[in-house]
Amino acid sequence: MKPGLDWQLHPLSAAQGLGPHREAWDRLNQQLMGGHGMLDGFFVEALLRHFGERGALLAVARRDGEVLAMLLISQQPRGLGVWSSFLPSQTQIGPSLTPAGLDLSGLLSALPGYASELDLLCNDPRFVDLRELPRLPVQSQPHALTMSVTLRGSFDDYWAQRPRKLIQNMRRYLRRLQAEPGGERLAVISAPEDIGAAVQRYAALESSGWKGREGTAVSHDNPQGRFYAEVMREFAARGEALVYELWLGEDLLASRMLLLRGGMAVMLKTAFHEQFERFAPGRILLLRTLEDLFTRAPGGCVEFYTNAEADLLAWSTSQRWINHVSVYRHAGLPALYGLLRRGSRGWRGWRGRSSQPVDTDIMVLRSGASIDTYVHVQELPADVLALMHKAERQHVELGADWYANLIDTVYASEPQAQVRIHVLRRQGRPLAVLPTVAQSGALGREISALSNYYTAIFAPALEDDVEAEDLMPLTRALRRAGGGAAAYRFSPMDPDSREFALLKRALTLAGLSTHAYFSFGNWYEPVRQNWAEYLKNRSGQLRSTIKRMGRKFAGEGGRLEIVRGGEALEGALAAYRDVYAHSWKVPEPYADFVPGLIRLCARRGWLRLGLAWLNDKPVAAQIWIVANGRANIYKLAYDQAYKALAPGTLLTALLMEQALDQDRVQEVDYLIGDAPYKAEWMSQRRERLGLVAYDPLTLRGLLGLARQTIGNVWRRLQAQRGTAHPNDNPAS
Repeated sequence: MKPGLDWQLHPLSAAQGLGPHREAWDRLNQQLMGGHGMLDGFFVEALLRHFGERGALLAVARRDGEVLAMLLISQQPRGLGVWSSFLPSQTQIGPSLTPAGLDLSGLLSALPGYASELDLLCNDPRFVDLRELPRLPVQSQPHALTMSVTLRGSFDDYWAQRPRKLIQNMRRYLRRLQAEPGGERLAVISAPEDIGAAVQRYAALESSGWKGREGTAVSHDNPQGRFYAEVMREFAARGEALVYELWLGEDLLASRMLLLRGGMAVMLKTAFHEQFERFAPGRILLLRTLEDLFTRAPGGCVEFYTNAEADLLAWSTSQRWINHVSVYRHAGLPALYGLLRRGSRGWRGWRGRSSQPVDTDIMVLRSGASIDTYVHVQELPADVLALMHKAERQHVELGADWYANLIDTVYASEPQAQVRIHVLRRQGRPLAVLPTVAQSGALGREISALSNYYTAIFAPALEDDVEAEDLMPLTRALRRAGGGAAAYRFSPMDPDSREFALLKRALTLAGLSTHAYFSFGNWYEPVRQNWAEYLKNRSGQLRSTIKRMGRKFAGEGGRLEIVRGGEALEGALAAYRDVYAHSWKVPEPYADFVPGLIRLCARRGWLRLGLAWLNDKPVAAQIWIVANGRANIYKLAYDQAYKALAPGTLLTALLMEQALDQDRVQEVDYLIGDAPYKAEWMSQRRERLGLVAYDPLTLRGLLGLARQTIGNVWRRLQAQRGTAHPNDNPAS
């Protein structure tokens, strides 16, 4: 067992900054955040100097002398033991270097007095997601919808993928500007000796507008102005600061300050001259800035750290929510504080910006997302099929071809089942594909994954940059279209996968009560050796059976073959059916599924149909699917009259040898179930889980939730007694 964390609190004064902790802070920033500019030690110290007149507490966690976490906390609690991050408005990401999954209970104990709650403000999940922490109850709230632009490929490719309306508007603004006398000019200032004057010009520009009239503008003689001048000078000395300026003759139209480190540009501030608003100078400067950054930082990204509205989101290649995360000392505190908050207007003011309610309808609207629904994969556009093909490279069950066979051979014969394939788009780009089916279940009408007992794994197809909040429009649309569905079930899934975590949270954000449950055990073998070395590590009994029965089977006229397709395919399919009919297995309830799958796999080059023949009679058959470095042992059967010859064992040995030595797979997967014979061939076991989400606004959903809650308690008691699997779910 790892030793516990040693939490220590160090008071920091505004003048002191991070002091002796600066080196450890920068090292941890590099380790956890890739050297994020807004979390650089100098940036944090500048925040303290200019906006931390009361100082702050630096919390440091160590284990065996190694610094694992550091975060800045306000000097005093707000009341009732509620502490929060030190967070001036000049930064849009909390100064917290805390690894995901770290136990913060020791920090709450270390804070003065009785610390009941710690609000970790402005947590960016792209770098470290703090919304799930061990041992302590956690609540999170979306705070600002930020955006980024990936600098992969060329600017022309990026721009061609923007919404047509944006492209047309920018053409119009550029024509207006370029028709003016004096000419458009872009200046990029990076030299340390020039950066100070550029910051002063920025301050003068911002002070001339509405921020100046309200007294919130950057000015050369206020703390904001001194802060940005100091930060930009320091980063410019390192070659990591840029000021972009858009000029029309002698007039400065717009200015933008940013940090650029390690391929990541962080936008700090932007301002434009209101007198020239008809040219949209801020947007033209953004266009020119991105053009330059595609050349200056190819392959990098631009982080905006803003609360983006729909017109700005059109520029993004990805979006995510910056979250306020509240960590509580005890499980009952979130409900208690929630009651106090609802009952006292003063409490809301005391809680500050971490407690402002977020209207999920507004969140969905501002996401700029749309939902398209289809009833068959044959209807899907090419870009959606491409996203599913990407998912298929992980598991063949996630591809369009698999779903087409499942729909045509299983659900086409179920008149009560309604197949729906939901596609989430943003700015026209497909972000997620969720295949579902609505049908009768244990609680009446239910929505479930487009899967059944033929499916060994299920997951939505997701783009790499999708976050759980991005899926809110999809899960909310799913709920609205559910027709009063009591429950939503998605199984079987890999509990360690990103898709499992994101779908679980997205269902919760949609207002559903979401729970995981055990589906089945899954035996598999990570391939580290060839067939000969693999066989040496099997049991002596298995090696003996293969050798002894191999001679006997061959001596009685037996032979083994592997069919991949071609002219032999239909004959091999007939042989498989003959073996299956003489095996111990019950007849397939959907007779066309397996033949359809065999033909599909042959067409895609995935099929390894093993057959054991005794003279001219097929006596064993196995379907292996080999694709993307994985060999899935999908179906196996043998004629019980010939069990004594072990034809199934011999066939498995042949197919395993082919998978290891010829197909050179990285993993062999026995798929569904814990049958004892699987442990003879496989060395590793994992579990597949399902997700069930109950709708508490329906009577049947409430009943299901009550049953789930009672079942959870029962299972915990049984697990303590050692009589039940801790994940068994009687509601599944």
